[in-house]
Amino acid sequence: MTDHAVSTGQPHMKNAPPSPFSEWVREGRFLGPAAIALYLAVWFLITEQGFGLVPAIKFPSPWMVIQAAIRTADLIPGDIAATLLRVICGFVVGTALGLGLGLLMSYSKKAQFFFDPLVESMRPVPVIAMIPFFLMWFGIGETGKFLLITLGVFAIIVVSTVEAVRNVPDIYMKAAHSLGANKLQRFRTIIIPAIVPELVGPLRVSAALSFTLVVAAEFMGAQAGLGYRILEARRLFNTDVILLGITIIGLLSAISDTAIRYFTAYLTRWSGRAK
Repeated sequence: MTDHAVSTGQPHMKNAPPSPFSEWVREGRFLGPAAIALYLAVWFLITEQGFGLVPAIKFPSPWMVIQAAIRTADLIPGDIAATLLRVICGFVVGTALGLGLGLLMSYSKKAQFFFDPLVESMRPVPVIAMIPFFLMWFGIGETGKFLLITLGVFAIIVVSTVEAVRNVPDIYMKAAHSLGANKLQRFRTIIIPAIVPELVGPLRVSAALSFTLVVAAEFMGAQAGLGYRILEARRLFNTDVILLGITIIGLLSAISDTAIRYFTAYLTRWSGRAK
């Protein structure tokens, strides 16, 4: 105890830990909500209900979008479900195929020589350019929509997987080899865990691309979905419904991105990036 503590008869107290609110402010976490609030304020001010800089037909106000949500409340949940089902199926299958082929090409030189020309020839081609063929081959059913999303995700993941394997330090493989691990054991215990952090970015990009592709897929023919609802609203010139659909797609994409970030942070909690 210090002399002051002895003279006053009170125990020595350490500095109190900072409160959650002070940490929130000090780290700048408030900037995210502040940016959203600023965006909404600017959106309101430039529309007719604000300063009237943009006519409502060209850019509806937030209140008009809320009214559109109320007006279409019986349709939007079904559209969200249809769109999410297509996105999830295409994203999961495309990721699995891309990861599997990328690992196979990295494990076997023969597989790499066989599949590399195909992958490299299809990778630069925009998947949306295949829509006319998908319409002729599969019509307006679900198969074409599913394949469009799957191929788009597959092209990103397969190349990212191959490059991630190439970036694994060779010293790890040599150390495992010196300890007696065979090729399959080295691949399973070193390569696969090491590439997981490298695939976080491609997974997030692929998830966002899935929402882009699902809208394009629903434009080419659908009976439900956010892309279908936007296309129908465009024909009727209901710009508030169009902006509502765009807003919902943005929110769903943000939620999926957050889910991927938390999931991959859990998987890579052993690495430095988990912080």
